[in-house]
Amino acid sequence: MPFERLPESVQTLYAELLDQARSDDVAAGSGSFVSKEIRGARYWYVQKLEAGRKRQLYLGRETPELLERMRSAQGRRDDRAADERQRRELVAMLVAGGAARESAAVIQVLRILVDAGVFRHGGVLVGTQAFTCYANMLGVRFEAQSLRTGDIDIAQPAIAVGAVTAAATMLQELRGADQGFVEVPSFDAGDPSSSFRVRGRDLRVDFLTPAVRGRTRPVFLPHLGAAADPVAGLDYLLDEVIQAVVIGAGGVLVSVPAPARFALHKLWVARQRPVSEQAKSRKDVRQAEQLLDVLLSDRPEDVIRAWEALENRKSMRRVIHTAFAKLTGDLAARIIALL
Repeated sequence: MPFERLPESVQTLYAELLDQARSDDVAAGSGSFVSKEIRGARYWYVQKLEAGRKRQLYLGRETPELLERMRSAQGRRDDRAADERQRRELVAMLVAGGAARESAAVIQVLRILVDAGVFRHGGVLVGTQAFTCYANMLGVRFEAQSLRTGDIDIAQPAIAVGAVTAAATMLQELRGADQGFVEVPSFDAGDPSSSFRVRGRDLRVDFLTPAVRGRTRPVFLPHLGAAADPVAGLDYLLDEVIQAVVIGAGGVLVSVPAPARFALHKLWVARQRPVSEQAKSRKDVRQAEQLLDVLLSDRPEDVIRAWEALENRKSMRRVIHTAFAKLTGDLAARIIALL
């Protein structure tokens, strides 16, 4: 199945936007850089004073790249408005060049989640928004119907490195920016809610976390101030995460799973869905097929690594291997020959 590539200039613009978003993320707001030693490794934070209380925003584990971004950030804090204007110009050029953009409503919600520290504390954007990120990241156009969704899915590890107890619940954070956010009640009245929706809109935020020992009931995550639904196999996605920019407004820096893992996981998820969710299963497979088509052409080594990472997940690997044979076009032959 042939895919349409974006102009090389658009891919260059995306790389520039990602670099700026990373630098601006480190420089965000006023405050000072502080570090902590955790199990022999050093982690960095921006420490700010808000409403008379100290608040620490997690930046990440110390790496040469992070230290360089921190040094660069020192000289950027007085020019935040100019940076935002430049990022908006980059986004406008990306959209004009054919990049996939998100709606204003989705961008607003993602910014609320960023400000609440969700991504700094290990949150990962999964689902269709991540798939849209891959199109821009890889410099291609995916089918429009594969990019449509009313859900924002956030995967969150049960324990976030460097996280602290949330000062407010996630619902309070969401309501602080939009009074239309309400909790979606759980099926069991005794369980905490793991979903929030915008009243009057087809938009909701769902929090997910890896299932541990077969647990199926929502798990309350103190560092998030909200509950998350356990999902089997989700830890496979969270084991390899990269940064991406969601296109819209001035761009939003998020974390997403490695594309190859996302594609293989989609093939597995499609086979786990009940018969009542066949439409979702078909969408899972189409997203996996489009991603694999690009990766097999441009980054086959990524697919190999994602497959090898399933070595200790025998059941998942068998299901995915069976799914290979049902891929459309020449995808089945290409991936089986590679692996």
